[in-house]
Amino acid sequence: MLEEYQEMEEAETKISDWLKGKFLKERLLYAEMVNLMIEAIKASLGNQKNAGHANLAISTLATRMFNNFEGVKHLLLWGLPAQAQPITRDIIECMLLFRLFLVKPKSAEKWLIDLTEYQPGDAYAKLTSWGINAQEYAIYGLLSHESHSNLLASLSHVQEIDVGGKGTLHIFHLGSARTQEAEYEIQRSFLLLLFLLYIALTEPLAIMYHRYSESHVFKNWWENINNIVPKLLELFDEFDKEQLPSEIDDKLEKLVGKKLRIEKFKE
Repeated sequence: MLEEYQEMEEAETKISDWLKGKFLKERLLYAEMVNLMIEAIKASLGNQKNAGHANLAISTLATRMFNNFEGVKHLLLWGLPAQAQPITRDIIECMLLFRLFLVKPKSAEKWLIDLTEYQPGDAYAKLTSWGINAQEYAIYGLLSHESHSNLLASLSHVQEIDVGGKGTLHIFHLGSARTQEAEYEIQRSFLLLLFLLYIALTEPLAIMYHRYSESHVFKNWWENINNIVPKLLELFDEFDKEQLPSEIDDKLEKLVGKKLRIEKFKE
């Protein structure tokens, strides 16, 4: 049995190496954006001497959010898109709290000192009442659905092959997989990750970074973000033009076909 698992690990490593090449454009853009995220977060972390409770809470949350982005990236490159969804959902929860704490520092203090918890729906409602459009929440419901062990969230590693008059052959992949179904889910998840990273950079992280940086430094940082926009739109356009593999199950097609309301991002 141990030998069989070792063979699986070797196969997964080869799949991961292949996926890193397959999604090179996404990886390079992600790295470019994450560097900007690190710059903003480090500005906050560098101002923690004698920092108040609210600033400590915000820095703690920013660190968790960064690690979530990294966790999703690694899972995708190991061919595990379904397993990445709960962490992607947590990114949204972090972003909602991040926004809340920036506007209402007392909420951050309660979160840090009293261990107060804020539900995503409540945080979104509060932000909306303040006129803050937390775009990331638009896909929270879909991610919540995909984060549970229902059928539609469990199909990325089930492969269906039409064998003519003999019916349909089902192949169940243990561990990571290099199938059209899995590749499509990985690409879709990468786009979602980049979408969330862009929102995080241009809204809550930008507000935080502006507080801790010189105006000319922030201006240069913001110009770098604007330079990323054409690359993002190119990736989204490429995804829009692609067709789902013909052998993908109809139920799976209904799920992935929603494309996560990406049109909101293009607007």
